[in-house]
Amino acid sequence: MPRTTILFIFTVMTILLVEPLLLAVVPFLGTAAPEFGLLGVIYFAHGVKGSPSRGAFASLGTGYLMDLLTGAPVGMFCFTYVAMYFSIRLISFKIYGRSIITQSLMGGIFSAITGLFLVSIDKWLNPLPHTWALLNQIPRQSFVTALFSPVYFYVLWLIDRRLTYEAPHEGVFR
Repeated sequence: MPRTTILFIFTVMTILLVEPLLLAVVPFLGTAAPEFGLLGVIYFAHGVKGSPSRGAFASLGTGYLMDLLTGAPVGMFCFTYVAMYFSIRLISFKIYGRSIITQSLMGGIFSAITGLFLVSIDKWLNPLPHTWALLNQIPRQSFVTALFSPVYFYVLWLIDRRLTYEAPHEGVFR
């Protein structure tokens, strides 16, 4: 496994551990925090060249870490992030992510899709009536993710540029 993938997973893990602190520091977020794990999956699907298995492994590792940190049923985020990775990779034409607006739209739209997917899986696994109440969180969650996505993509792009020797000066997320 290349060191880029390992360092990418450790970078996302560190940011996921710091994410709860963001809720305490920024008061307007409320209970919605940006989906940094999903943004890492989006970056890996669009911005990193290489084999799809490397990105799928990074998505699986990020999803498993989200399962451990959120207390969700094991495999829920793993399955969702790997499915989102291959969906994003399937529809990507490498033209997205060139501007701040498209990066924000991409982060917000995929956050909403992932939220719907996670609520559906949770409803299937846990058929309690209150599960559909989580749908009210999705618009705010995707808005906050859209706000933070250009900055996070830039940080991941800087880390990626420092790690890989074959990375060109231009990229999808420059």
